[in-house]
Amino acid sequence: MQNQQKIRVAVRIRPLLDIEKKQGNFNSKIDQNGQEIVIKEERNKKSYKFDHVLPETASQDQVYKSCEIDELVQSVIDGYHVTVFAYGQTGSGKTYTMEGQRDNEGIAIKHDGIIPKTIHSLFNKIKQNALQRDYSVYCSYLQIYNEKIYDLLGETSKANYGIPINGLKMRWNVRDQFVVENLFVYQCKSADDVIKLFKLGSRNRITASHKLNFSSSRSHSIFEIKIESIDLKNPDYFITSKLELVDLAGSERISITGTEGKQAKESIEINKSLMTLRQVIAILSDTNNKTIPPYRDSKLTCLLKQSIGGNCFCLMIACIAPLDIFYDENVSTLQYATKAAYITNIPVKNDDPKLKVINELKQQINSLKLELSKANQQIEFLSNIVQKKDNNQNINSIKTKSNFDKLLKNQQRQLEQESSEDDVNKFEQAQLNDRLIDSINMVRELLLSNKEMREREEQINQKCESMYREIQFLQKDNFELRERLGDPDQSRESHQKRPQTIRKNTMMVEEIGCLPEQMTQFQKNFQKDYRDTQNKDSQMLMRNQNIRAYSQRTQSRQLPLISNYQLSFEEVQQDEMTNFRRRSLYQKQFK
Repeated sequence: MQNQQKIRVAVRIRPLLDIEKKQGNFNSKIDQNGQEIVIKEERNKKSYKFDHVLPETASQDQVYKSCEIDELVQSVIDGYHVTVFAYGQTGSGKTYTMEGQRDNEGIAIKHDGIIPKTIHSLFNKIKQNALQRDYSVYCSYLQIYNEKIYDLLGETSKANYGIPINGLKMRWNVRDQFVVENLFVYQCKSADDVIKLFKLGSRNRITASHKLNFSSSRSHSIFEIKIESIDLKNPDYFITSKLELVDLAGSERISITGTEGKQAKESIEINKSLMTLRQVIAILSDTNNKTIPPYRDSKLTCLLKQSIGGNCFCLMIACIAPLDIFYDENVSTLQYATKAAYITNIPVKNDDPKLKVINELKQQINSLKLELSKANQQIEFLSNIVQKKDNNQNINSIKTKSNFDKLLKNQQRQLEQESSEDDVNKFEQAQLNDRLIDSINMVRELLLSNKEMREREEQINQKCESMYREIQFLQKDNFELRERLGDPDQSRESHQKRPQTIRKNTMMVEEIGCLPEQMTQFQKNFQKDYRDTQNKDSQMLMRNQNIRAYSQRTQSRQLPLISNYQLSFEEVQQDEMTNFRRRSLYQKQFK
């Protein structure tokens, strides 16, 4: 099962500005206590606990180290998606945390934030692994302004310089969820190339000034770094991953910011998208809530679908401005930051799909091999049991009953002395099983002997029928010769004597089934088989009364038939002798 990972949440409290101090603003309700932030109210206190809490005195380097950004960069190198985004109201220090301090042209030149530091760390780790894998780095930069997506690295990227009215289109696919079409993607060879593109995009980002912020971001920006790596030893091992660094526009209250006209519309669109983000966070943080998160209600939540409740490592940095006039905004930010800490992501390594299929097939092969080995072990175990039973059966067939009884008694005595009651019961059960097997084998032998006797009886009947046909043919020839020669004995006999003789012969032949000469041989064979079967039956009858009764019934049915066969054979022999004498007499007279 894949490891589940909670969204890590850090809270940064920015220091008071000189202008705010001159205006008489102060902080009397927000306090830090280790990893907790305490909100002081009139009657009680509220505390919020987070993974990291950064005080007002924390520098940019301390923020980077405390949030453990290096570990997230290593996850990107290993093939996982990572997202870092800043959340809070306008003027709370989100852009400063993510990018750093800008000059008048909007380019970060000092106090580098998380994005520049992450870029340098990424390329340092790529150099460390250069002997093992070949890396390719691509970057893109976009902004969401008034629910439209624009490319910050394109030719016309600012609203005042001919941005298309409709913006770029966004489509959905199975692997990457939501993808922006026709977005410029640049390949970078070094950290300097990436930082140049980042500064270019930051310069093109739409900003404005109002009462709370002289350089307020009017759009959400997503700086994406995509990494493709190939194993030098195994070129088929291909991994893709991405690092998304998101700077959200701050929520605004028009009554406080004093925006009008175009900026007021921008504030409304910003608040709408942030409201959708809050709804998604609220639904995903509640495990009992089965409502589908409304990702498609905003372009921002669509592009952050993999980051929030998806397959990424995610870090949320909540920025607050510790002023009493922003009490409601700060409480709202802390509440949603707390809810985000309950969201569970399932980070997945982004291997090549073909390699995934190969690994899955290898796992199936290994599991099948294990099952096959277990099956072979069971077969060997059962075959050993059968061999032991066969050996015991052969031994029992060779030994006499007395020796067998003595052996059983000795074994029982030894078992009673050496083993416990459980062992005795097991031995008795094995003994009963052996006896049952012996009885089954005896029944099987008896059935085979009966089958052989039936086959012999059928062969004898077939021979008798053939001989009966020969006798009829000879009788017919004799009768015709007698008619031709004018036999005087024939006139004395009645006209119905021939049919009676034939009828008598047919009855005898049907009852007999063979001639006297063959009968003697058959009788000898039968007596021999009978003696053998009788000896076998005597051994079997000592163990099984049902088998003895069955053999007696078969004998009682067969012996009367044998006596009848003997009587009928004698009569046929006498008739044949008379016919032979007559035929010899007719031949002499004919000559």
